[in-house]
Amino acid sequence: MKLTTHLPSTLSPQKATTHPFLAAAGKGLLPATTLSQWLSQDRLYAQAYVRFIGLLLSKMQLPVVPTASSSPSEPTTRAVGILIDAVVNIQRELQFFEEVAREYTLDLNCVPDSDPDPETETEAGGGKAKAKFGPAPITHAYIDMFMAAGSPAVSVLEGLVVLWATEVCYLRAWRYAASFLGEAGGRDADGGALRERFIPNWSSGEFEAFVEDIAQVVDVMGESADAEMVGRCERWWRQVVWLEERFWPEV
Repeated sequence: MKLTTHLPSTLSPQKATTHPFLAAAGKGLLPATTLSQWLSQDRLYAQAYVRFIGLLLSKMQLPVVPTASSSPSEPTTRAVGILIDAVVNIQRELQFFEEVAREYTLDLNCVPDSDPDPETETEAGGGKAKAKFGPAPITHAYIDMFMAAGSPAVSVLEGLVVLWATEVCYLRAWRYAASFLGEAGGRDADGGALRERFIPNWSSGEFEAFVEDIAQVVDVMGESADAEMVGRCERWWRQVVWLEERFWPEV
């Protein structure tokens, strides 16, 4: 049984990967403010992703003495290479966020409209002060999941399942958005940031190849998983899908 085939059969990610936000993004209908709000949270997610990958790397056990089992095709060795690539990729991604934000005048410290209290009382005088930027509740939940999935009590396989789940959902979501690229007319509401820069990047063949590399390692490591371990992986998959569906803003 391939885990990467089995897990989506237990809960479809369709709602998470075909959200109205994505269709609007592909059609060029998202205003710059809406994009800024989402992008600001996605940047915080990416920063937590770096810590998550670091936790996974700290649990990898490579052989002290070189053997045939430490060849580049060995699952643990491949997993280490993938995790290192993930750190490099996400660092490049964070720089990409800042580059595109400058180019299209996007705000990477934008407080979401969904903030339950966008204005708070000041300490002296009872006036209103703008809320301090930080993770929204769903972003907090994602960060907490990353820290839990990287904790010592969680197996490497489970951590890699979480990594694959987040990446495959992200790829499918932006591939869905890309399917609308031919439908927009006139000037994009965000100035073109999504359709000219972000969507091509997040739906690229290079990203697909990276996701497939993770899937291959998960499937090889999952071959020896017993029923209890498979059940744990299913729970992580369901949690990721639940979070992914709610990470997109309502439009």
